[in-house]
Amino acid sequence: MARTLSQAEFDALLADHRQWNDTKGGRQLDLTGRSLTGLRLAGRRMDGAVLHEADLSGCDLTGTDLSHAELIGANLRHAKLTGADLYKVDFTAADLTGADLTGARLVRANLSGAVLTGAVLDRADLTKTYFFRTDLRGAKLRDARLDRVGFDADQVSGWDAAGATGTVLAGSVVTGAGGPADAIDALRQAGALVRPFAGKEAP
Repeated sequence: MARTLSQAEFDALLADHRQWNDTKGGRQLDLTGRSLTGLRLAGRRMDGAVLHEADLSGCDLTGTDLSHAELIGANLRHAKLTGADLYKVDFTAADLTGADLTGARLVRANLSGAVLTGAVLDRADLTKTYFFRTDLRGAKLRDARLDRVGFDADQVSGWDAAGATGTVLAGSVVTGAGGPADAIDALRQAGALVRPFAGKEAP
């Protein structure tokens, strides 16, 4: 079991990370495999941090800047990420079961193999987010922005996308209770107002 960092230890490491970000001195925050449960993380600047397999379960990350961070295999079960900046975050194989991502910025995030069962993504910005074998069963995407979103074999039984708007990449497929289905049809059945993306996908 990973030892939980003390608040003082974390604050010192974060100060070094801030220096690394701002002046190219200091040291990048690398908390691979560490536990951050119980720490004050809300509103902190952790952009570019490495948090592979870190334990952030139940953590309050409201408004935290995690842009460009690597959270591969991280435990974020029931974490609070409301309003967090998750631009280009790598959530590959991360566990976000029951996490609250209301209003979060998930632009170009990688959610390949991630578990978002029962997660709340209401009003989240999912522009250019990549889903691949993501578990979205029971997830809430109400009023989310889904511009140029791609799906590939994602589990979506019981999801709720009421009021979500945007465009979906051609060939996007999800898996619901009835088996494989076109992602646009599935989203529309879940209440979304989406259409096929007609332009050329830019990097």
